[in-house]
Amino acid sequence: MFTQRRILPAFAVAAFASAALIAGCGDDSKPEYCDRVDDLRSSVSALTDISINGDTINTVETNVETVQSDAEAVVDSARADFPEETDALENAVSNTSDAVNELPASPSATQIAALAVNVADVGKAASSLYDATASACD
Repeated sequence: MFTQRRILPAFAVAAFASAALIAGCGDDSKPEYCDRVDDLRSSVSALTDISINGDTINTVETNVETVQSDAEAVVDSARADFPEETDALENAVSNTSDAVNELPASPSATQIAALAVNVADVGKAASSLYDATASACD
């Protein structure tokens, strides 16, 4: 009898600990910024996949607005963990937005080329953020 009393509580404690450990291992919760990074990836792709020319400026403008919104959401949620990457993204998006807003109705080839450089900078900054967040989000 003495042995049975000790074995049952010990077994119960071991079973509870195992269940807690298994539950912890099965937890696939990700940081809040992961979904926002996915949204950003989609909007940046839509922006960087455009061949920028005089005929696509309106599409670029719309896509920059979407990227700006998605970038703000990512920056708000990921800045504490990735300050350098979020600052770079924020600056690249801001510069691109400014460049789009400063374009005249009929931009020159030089202005379009400068905008293309800004768009590429957004792609690079976003890529750096994707790389930095990959281990937490994959």
